[in-house]
Amino acid sequence: MTRLKVALDARRAVRPMTGIGHYVLQLARRMPALAPELEFQLLVDRPLPEGELPEGCTQVVIGWAVSHSAALARLYSPVWLNTSVPRHVASDGVALLHGMNSVIPFRAPCRTVCTIHDVSFMRVPHAFGPLYRRYMHMQARVALGSADAVVSVSESSRRDISELLGAASSDVIVIHNGVDEEFYDVHGEDYLRRVRSELDLPGRYLLHVGLVETKKDIETLLVAGADLVRAGLVDNLVIAGRDGFGARDIRSRASALGLDGKARFIGFVPQRLLPGVYTLASAVVFPSQYEGFGLPVLEGMASGVPVVAADCSSIPEVAGDAAVLFPPGDAVRLTAALRIVLSDAGLRAELRRRGLTRARQFTWAESAARHVAVYRQVLGKVDGSTDVRRSGSGQSLAP
Repeated sequence: MTRLKVALDARRAVRPMTGIGHYVLQLARRMPALAPELEFQLLVDRPLPEGELPEGCTQVVIGWAVSHSAALARLYSPVWLNTSVPRHVASDGVALLHGMNSVIPFRAPCRTVCTIHDVSFMRVPHAFGPLYRRYMHMQARVALGSADAVVSVSESSRRDISELLGAASSDVIVIHNGVDEEFYDVHGEDYLRRVRSELDLPGRYLLHVGLVETKKDIETLLVAGADLVRAGLVDNLVIAGRDGFGARDIRSRASALGLDGKARFIGFVPQRLLPGVYTLASAVVFPSQYEGFGLPVLEGMASGVPVVAADCSSIPEVAGDAAVLFPPGDAVRLTAALRIVLSDAGLRAELRRRGLTRARQFTWAESAARHVAVYRQVLGKVDGSTDVRRSGSGQSLAP
């Protein structure tokens, strides 16, 4: 049997990892076994780290990597997408290209699927540069106008895509992300000691996981955390993630609040250590101004740690009744919520119970199966349909 080739834009799967890179790898690890009739390629502009290539996938290194200049890399990305990718797709007989990071080529010589994770460039424009905002707006229009199927990771993002970009809601398929099984593991003391020692983690700490960028509103956490450190309820704040747009201002704010030595920016955390970083935390705090999904909310809940998060965008959709929510940007309310959580053992136990139950509703296995269903429909493998959006599949595919 000749297998149809499906190519995934996997550039974000190259370290340092982000939420979108995690999305790419988690699906790529599961889809080949679910669709033996398909041949999966990961398109990258530099090789994946050793041991990271998912079983059943091949990697195709095309173009050339640009790493020495962020500005040059931003200019290079659309060139790579619109020259190297179409050239490979056409020459190698790829049947379907999945743009997994909100972008697809202007003209692709094959069927296309595009995942638009969010429209943060429109909802929180101050968190991005003007060139990036214009580029992403253009790319969203390309995807909505030409992709055979558009996927989003939450109902919240689908509403935003409809409201801000004028897409019909039925033209966007919702497939939630999942959470890794390793976060549910009961981690032994030896492992936790190694994590604490390797990352030099403090005793009692509040944890934020994600890019250190303006959109995440880490400054609200810093203000609340400064009060809690002074009150002796926690020892430190730990901010895990690589620097993004606005990181310098965030670090300056920590210093201005007197948090030198108390706000620990530990950078990117390898996946082998991340479950331990969550497990050792007193609480996970996610004050983001806008999220397409919000994986750290699920990861914190799966780790059995209380989660306190902003009540906006997709966060309530993911958290359900298993997290304490506060008005975004309200440091006073965040401080009050954390005081209660840190002081009330009964509430922490209830949040742990609810969090584990809620997190179990989101699995990468289910997400992968639903992505495969989209591919099959786009490729005409189900009921002879070749247009998912016009075949009535624009319904939610979320749990």
